[in-house]
Amino acid sequence: MKVAEVIESSTRSFVAEVYNDNDAPAFGTWVRADGRDGRDIFGLISHVEVGSYDGNRQAVALGVSEEDRQREWPMVQELLRTTVHAQILAHRDRDGRVRQTLPAQPPGIHAFTYRCEEDIVRELGAPYDFLRTLITQPADNVPVDDLLVAVLRHIYTAHGGETGGRPELVRAGRTLSRLLDDDHERLQSVLRRIL
Repeated sequence: MKVAEVIESSTRSFVAEVYNDNDAPAFGTWVRADGRDGRDIFGLISHVEVGSYDGNRQAVALGVSEEDRQREWPMVQELLRTTVHAQILAHRDRDGRVRQTLPAQPPGIHAFTYRCEEDIVRELGAPYDFLRTLITQPADNVPVDDLLVAVLRHIYTAHGGETGGRPELVRAGRTLSRLLDDDHERLQSVLRRIL
């Protein structure tokens, strides 16, 4: 199901405007955008933002409940928009294989964006090369450790959660441990927040 449409794009990241606020992909979830050549481009949601359509006008406090606001000022919601920022970490190659590296071309403007189903999240698993990109080349102003926690939680869930997710979580955790090298405090901080 389409959840958003690309409005800014590069080979490292893209911004997509969400069609329905209730369908906005959550921080740390995988999304897929259509590439210009028709191949999938995968990104992690690193930022979700709700704001005014008009950059010159900011929303103001109304002091009423959401129900009252919807009844008395239904047009307010139409003046707001939700955008998501995704850091591109993988793409599907010509042979249909997932490559955990940047694509040659960014998604096109107005390309559709979809939330990745769990089978695709599993496909984006080992050897977890995207974790290196996340740690060494994060998008601007991204809280990298919080993004690591979120993506590791999704790996755990996609592999069965309590009924089977632990082995894959351990595998991803080992990769993360190697990448963080001697920073044991940082590693422990990430791991403590996963489950």
